[in-house]
Amino acid sequence: MLWTTVGFVFTYTLRLGSTLVLTRLLAPEAFGIMAISLVFMTALYMFSDLGTVSSVVRSTRGDDPDFLNTAWTIQVMRGFGICIAVCLISWPVSQIYGEPILFPLLCALSVISAIEGFVSIRLALAQRHLQLKSVTLINMTVQIVSLLVNIAAAYWLRSPWALIIGGLCGGVLRVALGHVCLQHFRHRLRFEPAALAEIVGFGRWVLLATILSYLGGRGIDGIMGLMVPVETLGRITIAFTISWAAGDLVTKILSNVVFPTMSRIHRDRPQDLPAVVARIRRLVMLCVLPAFVLLVLCAHPIAHLLYDERYSAVGGYLALAAIGSGITVAGMPYHNLMMTLGRSRAYSVLMFANSVCRILGLFVGYQLGGDHGMLAGLAAGSVITLLSAAMWQRRIMPLNLTYEIVTLCIFSGLAIYLLGEGLQPQL
Repeated sequence: MLWTTVGFVFTYTLRLGSTLVLTRLLAPEAFGIMAISLVFMTALYMFSDLGTVSSVVRSTRGDDPDFLNTAWTIQVMRGFGICIAVCLISWPVSQIYGEPILFPLLCALSVISAIEGFVSIRLALAQRHLQLKSVTLINMTVQIVSLLVNIAAAYWLRSPWALIIGGLCGGVLRVALGHVCLQHFRHRLRFEPAALAEIVGFGRWVLLATILSYLGGRGIDGIMGLMVPVETLGRITIAFTISWAAGDLVTKILSNVVFPTMSRIHRDRPQDLPAVVARIRRLVMLCVLPAFVLLVLCAHPIAHLLYDERYSAVGGYLALAAIGSGITVAGMPYHNLMMTLGRSRAYSVLMFANSVCRILGLFVGYQLGGDHGMLAGLAAGSVITLLSAAMWQRRIMPLNLTYEIVTLCIFSGLAIYLLGEGLQPQL
């Protein structure tokens, strides 16, 4: 957990620093264009996810070279497939949004996926064995180089191309460091039938869950891009980046530390799993959620402190985005439990409910309250996912819903206060 936390703090310090610099070099439109580009890039990236990393982490064959090479081969082919698909859709997307620059930007972004398909499978193996120091140091190095390249390119070009160039350099460096710095493993293109069957059998439901997660997550940006001006989307994107800081930390800890630990306990001592899940829920509720409450109350001062007048609207968006992020974080321990138990099908159903509710909340909120109502609707949609996940766990093991009830009461009160006061919270 130490190295995961160190990596997170370093990542968000860099991300905040780069945002402060880039918002002074680039107009809000550049961030909006990049957000739309990532909607479609992320879509194809997630739509082809067969859960190779999760399979390596949880499988009893996770250390078998044949299994690892099969997972790596799937990863390589996936990278090239995404590259080709993005190039094919880039021109139609540029026409739909009326932004010609999206055509070359998406083609350039697609190259990153082809490059990262060759990332060493040792990264997944290190996660399986909780050997996170080397992985964290690699990620930190890649982030530093990408940031420096982004800033230099933004100063020189003053266009969204600056954000692409840094990503390309970071992708190449990540592949190189993964193969050079991690423990040697001889990568080979291989399809071992038994390994392929296990990965695909587990991954087909992971794939469906990933698609549905995308529709309720990054896919929302694509819908908002059709509803609001591109400069507004840029400001909303910045607000979500800040609001998701604590959520990203929880996600990294759960995926890099908690999920492997829970999988090992489930394999070796299944009777201890309920106590572990209860402890994780308690830590998330008591240690993380207060950070979101503070962020809601401090949203406007933070926006005024960090950004110039072109980004003044970020404060209102940030307050509501923090509420939605807090509700999402509250349900994350249940997601890990589903994957630990191999209930990828149940996870897919949960993500379907999440996507439907968030998209409906988006449209209803926009009709009732414009931009701010749209973000409030997203948060309301996330409530259904949290309650559904809690009820699912209650069928598996004993569960007290006190944490969830308190969480929803707090965030509901904050949302009512913000909307009633015109999104101008004061400490």
